[in-house]
Amino acid sequence: MKKIVVIGGTGAQGRPVVQALSKDGTYEVVVMTRDLSSSTAKDLQSLPNVQLFQGNYTNEEDVHRVFRGAYGAFVNTNGFNLGEKAEIYWGIRIFEIAVEERVKHYVWGSLDYALKKGNWNSKYRCGHYDAKGRVAEFILQQRKSHDMMTSALTSGPYLEMLWEGWFMPEKRPDGTFVFAQPIGDGSIPVISLDDLGRYARWMFDNPSRSDSLDLEIATENLTWNTLVAAFQRVTGKKAVRDEMPRDKYIELYLKRMGLQMDSPVTFAPNAVGAQDTTTQTFFQNFVCWWNIFRDNIIKRDYQLLDEILPDRIKSAEEWMKLNNYDGSYKELFKDRKRHSENF
Repeated sequence: MKKIVVIGGTGAQGRPVVQALSKDGTYEVVVMTRDLSSSTAKDLQSLPNVQLFQGNYTNEEDVHRVFRGAYGAFVNTNGFNLGEKAEIYWGIRIFEIAVEERVKHYVWGSLDYALKKGNWNSKYRCGHYDAKGRVAEFILQQRKSHDMMTSALTSGPYLEMLWEGWFMPEKRPDGTFVFAQPIGDGSIPVISLDDLGRYARWMFDNPSRSDSLDLEIATENLTWNTLVAAFQRVTGKKAVRDEMPRDKYIELYLKRMGLQMDSPVTFAPNAVGAQDTTTQTFFQNFVCWWNIFRDNIIKRDYQLLDEILPDRIKSAEEWMKLNNYDGSYKELFKDRKRHSENF
């Protein structure tokens, strides 16, 4: 079996990647984790063909050791733990170590370089998106300087955030579900996590096509009118949308998360940039995040995605049916466990 290292494997995105890679004995999956005893790590270890490696991707020696003898690597760093500046540094440094250790195929878990796609207008400067997008552009540009196949898998907000996160509805006393968003007539390129894992698997299975490719994935560009209508059809429950003012909505959400408006974009108080005035606050970051979607900055090539995964989930409505979605809370993000009672 070819050894594939997964960095970020215990996160919401990483778990379905590990599952997709490990399922049939083609790959031996090695998941780097700081805590071998965590429930998530133990769940992954129970999967076939999965091993755990105790280490930290911000420790260069740990990265060297885990990459030795590896065929492939799927790397998805946690931008909210690192902060924008540190994610750019470590995104590049981990890639450099992979080249040195002669990894054969490297896949970077990316997000859209929204500032660039928005014609360099600062209203779209979303730090946790742009950091990953900058790294993707850099590593893909290095392809001719080494023998390592290099790919980027650019995703976006998860449909599973309807369970926990920005998209979760509020249930009124009369039973009506309210989907509040500051999106106007815009749309969000949402992705099903199960399909995200399958796209990652496709990249390793098809290196001749995925080498040097930035594969931008989504289920659909979802509008909130479409979302509300789909929810009512699937559940038979009454639902409405609430076009809440952007700043009010972000402030409300951050309070639910236990975060201050001026908190720096990192959960780690000692991260590079935590006290740096050139980095964004959570509020500034998410103002730009919603600007991206409200103005429809991000597009996808759905014809290509249909070709790659003909049986992919093609709509939020289909996802709701497959997951028996009813608007209830379900834990998704491990970093937010301490705040789950607020939802």
